[in-house]
Amino acid sequence: MISDIAAGGKYPEVTFDQMTGKSLHTGKPPSSELEEIEKALAPLMAAPQATAIFLDLDGTLAPIVSRPEAVAVPAPISKLVRALSRIYLAVTVVSGRPATEAKRILGISEMAYIGNHGLETMLPGRAVVVSEEVQPYLPRIRELVDFCRSLEEALEAGVWVEDKTTTMSLHYRRAPDPREAKRFIDDRIMPKVRQLELAPNEGRRVIEIKPPVDINKGVAVGKLLDLLEAKQAIYIGDDTTDIDALKELRKRKRRKNVVMVGVGVISDEMPADLPKYADLLVKRSSGVEMLLQLLAGEEL
Repeated sequence: MISDIAAGGKYPEVTFDQMTGKSLHTGKPPSSELEEIEKALAPLMAAPQATAIFLDLDGTLAPIVSRPEAVAVPAPISKLVRALSRIYLAVTVVSGRPATEAKRILGISEMAYIGNHGLETMLPGRAVVVSEEVQPYLPRIRELVDFCRSLEEALEAGVWVEDKTTTMSLHYRRAPDPREAKRFIDDRIMPKVRQLELAPNEGRRVIEIKPPVDINKGVAVGKLLDLLEAKQAIYIGDDTTDIDALKELRKRKRRKNVVMVGVGVISDEMPADLPKYADLLVKRSSGVEMLLQLLAGEEL
């Protein structure tokens, strides 16, 4: 287990909905058939102590909500994740939220958490480590947060500023007119982002602003796989930033004697490129729960 490995010193100090059938949403691909899913998971289940599991949080383990601070992981999902953490080599939540917040939401201390899209790593029993490359940009993130919060029109436009210390997010999911809110961000905030030489990344009715460093969910997952010396892994995610992790698993899949399974979660707002990099597709949230049940060896 990841907690045992961490305690034993294997980790060096780190510096850095429905499950099958056609999609009901026009233009969305069908979810994978149960037989295909079971075949893909079989080698992972046969060697759990050689297998790492990576799970996105919002939209995968927890439903998307209009107020990000109100997100909650359903009890059956949380129970399954806890069970998996006892069975497999490592179970890691990979989130756009700060690592400490992801841990608070899930409430499981025996796991690792990758936060802020890969800029933070928190191993079991250890403090959060922020990538060294990010440090020079933290004052700029703070300046941008203060600037955005000084714009009185932001709230009127339905733009909500989330300060995540290492990064920040501009949410407009609950805006009266999302298109107008997006236009406000483009016109009033993006010039400041460019002036500060920060990197925006667009998600589902949210724009993430982070330091312009070559670190993402894929890079962080790759580092953890190397630290664990894991030859088998599965990643489950639903959004644009999860594509980097799916790409990382696909790249490793070309190596000999490795099993890498990328799973995309189908939703109304699924990024168009997500299916291209996923080996399996499931619908949220019953599809995700079904997948976790299979990994845990439970009967459906």
